[in-house]
Amino acid sequence: MNPEVDIPYPPRSWLQDNIKSLYIAGLLVLIPLWLLVSWYTFTKQAQENLHIQVENDLILFADSLDSELEKYRFVPKMLIMDATLALAASNGSVLQKRNIHDHLNHIRRVTAADEVFLLDIQGNTMASTTLDNQTLNYDHTPFFQAAINGSSGGFFTLGVNAGIRGYYFSEPIFDINTDDVIGVVVVKVNMARLERGWLNKRTPMMITDEYGIVIASSVPSWLFTSRQSLSQVDKQAIKNTTKYPSTSFPELQTQVIKELGAARIVSLPKPGYQRVLEVNLPLSELGWQLYGHGNLRNLDYIIQRNTALSLLVFILIVSLAYVIVQRRLQFQETLIRREINQARLQQAKQTLELRVAKRTQDLQDRNDELKQAQTELIHAAKLATLGQMATSVTHEINQPLTAIQTSADNAEQWLQRDNYQRVANNISNIKKLAKKMAAITLHLKTFGRKTDNSTSWVSLDEAVNNAVQLVALRCKQEQIVLFINCHQGVQVLADLVRLEQVLINLLTNALDAMLTSKIKQLHIDCKVENHHQMPQICLQVTDTGTGINPEHLQQLFDPFFTTKGTGVGLGLGLSISYSIIDAMGGTLSGDNGPQGGAQFCLRLPCKEPDRGA
Repeated sequence: MNPEVDIPYPPRSWLQDNIKSLYIAGLLVLIPLWLLVSWYTFTKQAQENLHIQVENDLILFADSLDSELEKYRFVPKMLIMDATLALAASNGSVLQKRNIHDHLNHIRRVTAADEVFLLDIQGNTMASTTLDNQTLNYDHTPFFQAAINGSSGGFFTLGVNAGIRGYYFSEPIFDINTDDVIGVVVVKVNMARLERGWLNKRTPMMITDEYGIVIASSVPSWLFTSRQSLSQVDKQAIKNTTKYPSTSFPELQTQVIKELGAARIVSLPKPGYQRVLEVNLPLSELGWQLYGHGNLRNLDYIIQRNTALSLLVFILIVSLAYVIVQRRLQFQETLIRREINQARLQQAKQTLELRVAKRTQDLQDRNDELKQAQTELIHAAKLATLGQMATSVTHEINQPLTAIQTSADNAEQWLQRDNYQRVANNISNIKKLAKKMAAITLHLKTFGRKTDNSTSWVSLDEAVNNAVQLVALRCKQEQIVLFINCHQGVQVLADLVRLEQVLINLLTNALDAMLTSKIKQLHIDCKVENHHQMPQICLQVTDTGTGINPEHLQQLFDPFFTTKGTGVGLGLGLSISYSIIDAMGGTLSGDNGPQGGAQFCLRLPCKEPDRGA
């Protein structure tokens, strides 16, 4: 692409010439339509939110009512197991009735019930917490009929005697020998106790029974009104059960203004209730209906506010669209230039990627060269170590060589004298000295060879002994006491030659650190540590030298870092040792020992010998 090519501007379009007129005309047409749609939408949304609020309040109250009823429902279930009540139901003597009266009063106080009484199988009151109730008969009540037939009973009534709203729970008392019903225990709870928790709530409520009669309400004047006309069948049922003292109830004047699916807008006969959102929730277990009312007047401000905000946002959006379109038409040339710049950036990116790829390849090649150089450096370090030990080894070999020469001369003289026994002794001594020299040179030969860097299970004892033998002469010359405390038969996952090289480096550094020490002790300790995957051996090399400067602890394993004098060391020994142990899957760390001096810990995966074999 040639960036110098001139791209001409397009001619002005019809939209560019008339965009302002279109903007003004659009506002005049769309604002009234937007107001209408917004008013409808926010009204529906506010009614749905109010519906959810009222429904949630109804559910909370229904759960509270069910919890309260459930608490009292279990009271008669527990009382049927009361031996005192069972005995009273089966005996029925006058003395027993007096005692049971006190017993029932105690139960009423403990359970906070309004009334507890005991009925015989004819429905007569045998004993009651209310003295006026002891002459009544309940054989016509649904809760007695259910209990006498062996089932649990529950019944709401205005009150057979006192005219107080209450809910009766009943349970049959069975004969323990024949399983026949011998009596009925009844617990009554005042309805006012059940509705006390929601009279002052934000959502006005009412409860109707199975006949549509209001039995609880936030508006006291609505109590015992009917939301529907009672049929003759309903009136006869109320009369038969004596649920209410009368079968005539004033009808609650309710007018449905609008149906809203699961809710409705209604008008109720009370100031402030001319336009409310009514939601009902069936209480199926009780056969009741729970109604909640949300005040729609409180929604007017919210609807008006949201509509005004919506109109403002609409005008802002249309104005923003107008500005964007206008600017887009003006910036057409800028957009074309941006595309050209993007193409140039793409070309530059491709060129950069090629350079990065070439540089990455160069770095990879150099990394391979560095790895090769590291391998050669490790081998060179081994040879350097061998060179450092050459003088000591030469001295060590010179002694047996001198002894061999002396023994050979003596053997010649004893041979001339025909003393063959002395000749044999000298030859045996020469063989022992030759084996000693072979052992010394064998360690040097093994230590100096190259390896393929592969790991296998090798003997830790062999590695430690070979390393110790190579520094033993120096320890003897410098009067250093060597302590070795290692487990016998432990195998480590390592390369034997490289492991010996690391041990030689650690031991040599320890010997160098104790050149000026008064107490010269070198400790080699081994300890097996149990880990989650595989046990490890911790081989510690501890000296009694001057220790490590705390400022140098972070630099111990850095290449070319050394505290020795110029010409004594290059600072590569610990760095190479760290790399060797890391390549074998272990770790190498250094610190000051608890008694002074330096302490290095070499950790490698290990396995102990089978003690039972």
